[in-house]
Order: sequence, then C-alpha cells, then structure tokens
Amino acid sequence: MAKKSVIAGEYILSVLDSGSIEVYRIYDNVKGALREIAEKEGFEYDDNWTTRQFGSKLIDFLNEKKNN
Repeated sequence: MAKKSVIAGEYILSVLDSGSIEVYRIYDNVKGALREIAEKEGFEYDDNWTTRQFGSKLIDFLNEKKNN
C-alpha cells in the first residue's frame, strides 16, 4: 500500500509503507504498450488479437519465461 503518490506527466510515483519508491508509466494506448513489451521480450503476436487476448497471452508467456 502506498503512503503517498503523485502523477507527474506519464508517470505515477509512490512511496510505499516500507519507504521504497515505485514508479509506473501510464500508457494512453494499452495495446501499444503491450506491443512495446512483446517486442522487448521476444514475444510474437498477431495484430488481429484483441487487447484482452493479447494481454492474456503475453502474461502467460512472461510467466512461463520467468518460471523456466
């Protein structure tokens, strides 16, 4: 849980209860963000997938990659 947070442009900065700092990037285009992540991680995707299909398949791929 965040003690405090602020939005600065395309970023959310948060101070957690532990004192750690987290930074998240806000994307206006979720599918564009998924494409960016997929390309970085070497995941092949189909442009015809919906955002939900794409996100679900990408999460499965990343979890599988993490567990191997």
